Amino acid sequence: NERRNEIFKIINKNGSVKVNELMELFSVSIETVRRDLLFLEKQKCLQRVHGGAISISQMKRFNKLSQRLEENKQGKYELAQVAVSFIKEDDIIAIDAGSTAVEFIEAIKSKFHMLTIVTHSLDVFSKLCYIEGFNVILCGGCFLKEENAFYGQLTIDTIKKLHVSKVFIFPSAVSLKNGVADFNFELSQIQQAYFDIADEIIIMADSSKFEKNALIKICNMNSQYTFITDSQLSDEIYNLYEKNNINIIKKG
Repeated sequence: NERRNEIFKIINKNGSVKVNELMELFSVSIETVRRDLLFLEKQKCLQRVHGGAISISQMKRFNKLSQRLEENKQGKYELAQVAVSFIKEDDIIAIDAGSTAVEFIEAIKSKFHMLTIVTHSLDVFSKLCYIEGFNVILCGGCFLKEENAFYGQLTIDTIKKLHVSKVFIFPSAVSLKNGVADFNFELSQIQQAYFDIADEIIIMADSSKFEKNALIKICNMNSQYTFITDSQLSDEIYNLYEKNNINIIKKG
């Protein structure tokens, strides 16, 4: 009970915790940690996710890509309409994978005629590769079927050989305290690789993702990054981010 109380305190303080961190902290086996997390989940103290757990009070639920494609379409449309204003004709950009990418692609197709696009997303590649004037570079590697995207060292090695003016990242959660985060460890490594090759980092997150946590931190908050969100973000959160010198753009 004492160990489980400590786990609960850690979750509430940090928003999330990994299984291997708990194993090391308490010197217990992975089976023991899993039993503790299962018990606490049944008590509605936390939400288990792959590789760890996150706080229920701050949890951003992670659904399959097929489900996310149907979620908050208006918000994603608004994000895309704002984000295309950061692109200019003949630009070289990188695009993350995910449901927001699908809406973003449509906005790009309707506005531009010549672009070079780097991506690990099969959705982005398949929808843009045959368009005249678009040069699409697919960073292949191991294929993650449930996200329709590539990952792994081959993907990262390809990205590291490139340079883009802008990268557009689509995380699962954004928090002033805990930074920008996602749920998939393999794809978070790809997102981090993009940060190293881009002159400008643009993070697109609909209002439901703000002040939420996910298991894997991609990066800390940074005043040099641009955060784009939809019109439904509360004025309270928007003003809070501005006060903390975060460059946030809210669709009007």
